[in-house]
Amino acid sequence: MPAELHDDLADLARQSLRQALAQSEDDLRVVLETFGWPALAETDEAFAFTALFEELGTLPFGSDALDVVTATFVGLPGPASVIWPAGSGRSGAPPSRTDLATEGVALRSLRGTGRTILVPCGDRLVVLQADEIEEERLVGMARESGWLRVRAHGARGDDVGSWSAVTLRARLAVASELVAVAQRILDVATDQVSTRRQFGRPIGANQAVRFRLAEGFAEVAGARALVAAAWEDGSLDAAVWAKAVAGATHDSLAKHAMQVCGAVGLSDEHPLPGLVRRGFSLDALLVSAVEPDVRLRAAVPEPVGRY
Repeated sequence: MPAELHDDLADLARQSLRQALAQSEDDLRVVLETFGWPALAETDEAFAFTALFEELGTLPFGSDALDVVTATFVGLPGPASVIWPAGSGRSGAPPSRTDLATEGVALRSLRGTGRTILVPCGDRLVVLQADEIEEERLVGMARESGWLRVRAHGARGDDVGSWSAVTLRARLAVASELVAVAQRILDVATDQVSTRRQFGRPIGANQAVRFRLAEGFAEVAGARALVAAAWEDGSLDAAVWAKAVAGATHDSLAKHAMQVCGAVGLSDEHPLPGLVRRGFSLDALLVSAVEPDVRLRAAVPEPVGRY
């Protein structure tokens, strides 16, 4: 297939997915099944994940998309919720345990939903037959996300798949959403400095402002390329690197944008603060870029000798 035709089909698929996500008020699982996302994921998993989570990153709300795609990946027929690790935390229990006490983040409330609850247990993802659930709505950076801090206890149920395989895809999914949020920050800042005038000309005409935005553009492009390379590599270490770089890119773009937008960028009436909070919340899932995973550190060899 010619590259131009492949690009045209990819653009058409993205446009269709964008319309489905933006216009439908249905449950996301239903939206994706109607769109045919599971079939797309079987055909081209990297494109399906990247397109979905980049499009979600352009929308003004969070979602339980990670739960939906995880349930699809492990082959569950109905809705499921994963209790995700956040920050440097770990959830689940050693694989030998028959009872689980777990703590993490749920993207939606687990109470009375009829959803299958999934938790990591060693390197397996297992069903939690919960007999006790404590939920507390997250505040701070995550206050607009709808996420909850969850503590749950119960019996270990069925083994549904490899946690490493799930977390590899989840990291790359979050990385794509972070890239999209960083791109939105760049777009907001660019628009702001193009329309805001100082001393009779747009502030974007100043070299210092333009250099910051150019650096941000390069960082976003690099992070997006690294996510694509991680899909091709297929290893968990590559996914860890891609998510860490995407988180660091969002952090850098947030600082650039706040600097060039000035005081207006600190007002909640402006879109920038919400994008900054959203990105930092996403970055905290499955280990933050500012608190790197031990796997990431282990992947970097120690220097030999001195220069």
